[in-house]
Amino acid sequence: MLRLTSALLLVVITTGCASTTVIRSDPSGATVRSRSGEVLGKTPYEHSDSAMVNHSESFVVELEGYETEYVTIKRDQWNGLRTAGGVIGGLFMPPVFAILLWATDYKEAYQVELREAPEQQEGEALQPVRASRRAAPERQRSSRR
Repeated sequence: MLRLTSALLLVVITTGCASTTVIRSDPSGATVRSRSGEVLGKTPYEHSDSAMVNHSESFVVELEGYETEYVTIKRDQWNGLRTAGGVIGGLFMPPVFAILLWATDYKEAYQVELREAPEQQEGEALQPVRASRRAAPERQRSSRR
């Protein structure tokens, strides 16, 4: 029985606790940034880490001429081999239960559909702000009468 437990523990350890996913975009070639603004790469972008169960991470996906999109990945897909190894191994050696903290993976891939940004003419974005500033004093004058 000790051999079985040792073999199972070896399998679980060698499969590793890291999880990898791919962030894809349509169209591809978009820049992937961390939420802090650090450029991480271009799509398709492969992300790997060894975070624990239910860890989530957010990314910014940008491409010139398209609206900025945000994608959040979450480590919530149960890995059967790691789960079984943690439970069975933990029955014989309780510290092995700790493997369950890393028994999930990210989805295989995340897809981001980029939408074309609406075309704006120069100065177009400023007009609504100016109009709303002019409208406010007029409303105040009419309410004083």
